Amino acid sequence: MLSFNSSLLAIASDFVGKYSPFQAIQITPAKNGGVYLASTDCGKIACLAFDPSGDADESALVIPTKDLLKVSRGIKTGERTIRIEDNQAVVTTFMKTTSKSQEVPILRSQTDFPPLAEKLQDCINRWSSTPSTSTTAGRYNSTYINKAIKSLSLFDASIVLSAFDGGPLRIQGDSNNLNILVMPQTAEPIPPVPDWLVTYASA
Repeated sequence: MLSFNSSLLAIASDFVGKYSPFQAIQITPAKNGGVYLASTDCGKIACLAFDPSGDADESALVIPTKDLLKVSRGIKTGERTIRIEDNQAVVTTFMKTTSKSQEVPILRSQTDFPPLAEKLQDCINRWSSTPSTSTTAGRYNSTYINKAIKSLSLFDASIVLSAFDGGPLRIQGDSNNLNILVMPQTAEPIPPVPDWLVTYASA
């Protein structure tokens, strides 16, 4: 049995790959309670999520089908939880005074999930290392970043993002002929790596 916030499953589905073994979302119980969700498209991008209120007594690799995503996506007017048992999922939507449950079949992957946690360990060591050449991070408006990426994608298939000590975020394409600077809202200390992410990577 697995139970967690269904919107996390919907978000993780945006980062799965087209082919096995990257088509599935990995759902695992956390050592100290809660549920991890992980997805990757084969190394170009990854999504890691943690629901501290989740509950699980097994691990699962779930392929996000259209029917499952239709009932799982988050809504502004309420909260949705998903409960998975065997090959069925029950998604319950909680409103202010009412609740509604929908049952959908799930498709489990039989292929091993990529060793994402193992690869994360090196990243965490880098994020956590001291002293660092950069001591502060910048907080940026996501609307501006999305706008910059959308503009650059008309010219380049990939982009480069760079920033130093909470300064402007420089976003550029392969050609280097177009740079977009996103000014920080604030400069603040680099946030520590969350304990749950360290625990996941060491599993």
